[in-house]
Amino acid sequence: MNILFSPLGGNDPISETNMYDGSMLHICRHYDIDKVYLYMTSEIWKNHTKDNRYEFFIDRLAEQKNKKIDYVVIDDSELENVQVYDQFLFKFEDEINKIIKEMSEGDKLFINISSGTPAMKNALVILQDLNEYDCKFIQVATPMKAMNKNEHSDNPDWETLWEFNSELEKDGENRCTENNCPSLSRLRKEEIIKKHIDEYDYRAALSVARGMEKNSTKNYIDELVRVVNRHNLNMKKVDNDYKKDGFDITPVKSGNARKLFEYALWLNIKVKRSEHIDFLRGITPIVVELFEIILKSKAKLDINNYCTKNNSGTRVWDKAKVANKLPLRDISIKEIVNKEYQFKHSDSDKVEEFRFGMIYSESLLYLMRNLIEDKVLDEIASNVRRVEEKVRNLAAHDIVSLDSNDIKNRTKFTPVQIMDMIKKLFSYTNFNIKSEYWNSYEDMNEELKRRISEHREEEFSC
Repeated sequence: MNILFSPLGGNDPISETNMYDGSMLHICRHYDIDKVYLYMTSEIWKNHTKDNRYEFFIDRLAEQKNKKIDYVVIDDSELENVQVYDQFLFKFEDEINKIIKEMSEGDKLFINISSGTPAMKNALVILQDLNEYDCKFIQVATPMKAMNKNEHSDNPDWETLWEFNSELEKDGENRCTENNCPSLSRLRKEEIIKKHIDEYDYRAALSVARGMEKNSTKNYIDELVRVVNRHNLNMKKVDNDYKKDGFDITPVKSGNARKLFEYALWLNIKVKRSEHIDFLRGITPIVVELFEIILKSKAKLDINNYCTKNNSGTRVWDKAKVANKLPLRDISIKEIVNKEYQFKHSDSDKVEEFRFGMIYSESLLYLMRNLIEDKVLDEIASNVRRVEEKVRNLAAHDIVSLDSNDIKNRTKFTPVQIMDMIKKLFSYTNFNIKSEYWNSYEDMNEELKRRISEHREEEFSC
């Protein structure tokens, strides 16, 4: 069912000057309206009770269309000061909400914003800004595309005006246009979404988008869902949700390289958002894996060949295998690690042997230092390990507040510098991470924001 809510003005239902439809009747004609709600203030009510003109023309149009058009009169005959728009905000909102509540699935609502006083029209547009009704706001141009001239007789001949209706002379030209200007509310929400995107707060951006009318977000909401999954490191869903009209948001594709690189980007966002505790807590997993990969790539040492699983399924050093001599080397993992460990603690009264349990970055650092001849790598890896040692446990086990200065005082490095060292470690892997890949999130953000703006420009032409 097509439903129209319409205030009424001086040229409704038909102009006595040019004999063209007024806005209410014209919308009923061209939008195949089945039911119209006629909002009547004091002067309009007097016209209605005098000669029933509005219902008369609706009935004639229904006969012409060979259908039934129901109408409901909304009596607001006590209202005389029709130039004050504030009052209409509440009156129209109440009436429109009642109509929406009574609508069935599949019904469509149209609202006439060409009839009535300027205050009425402004009130309706403001309500759309505030409430974002799922309806179409219809403007009707004057027949001459200029201001209407109102001339009213005391006793117009409505039968004659209907018989000589000028609409028929122009083959039913449709003067209606749908008011497609985006609401202020929508514009504000889109700017909020962009702000959240700039701040890498994708869940907040998605939450705002999901609260908007679906048609207004169709150009970007699916991609926003993928971005949330990416930030959650759920690469499987990122790939599964890809669509032909989507865009590629992950530059690294292969398994382990992609996993580590996306994790590194996630850490980088923590730095950008000054979420330093999360950043420090997240360092250990990537440092351990990067050290392992570098050992495999540069020293041809696969740590997995010297590990086993304990009763809980956790990977640990195999104490027998670490004591065996390394291929083509007259030394074992155990000897290398113990030598470095004892040197580090040489100022202690008694130094025990290194305890080979779970795989941590300390033992891997010792192996890198002895098996890879690269002073720059040794310096970077040692600094990263020192950061992990000095701050990670504090962040993981204590309730603390750490800002950038606190971290620098404890480690000699700011979070940005620490992240830069992690990035440099990637250059020692065989992942082939290009420098521009590190801007992946920023590029993705710009594309998301472009899609939001592009959709707005395509849909609206105010």
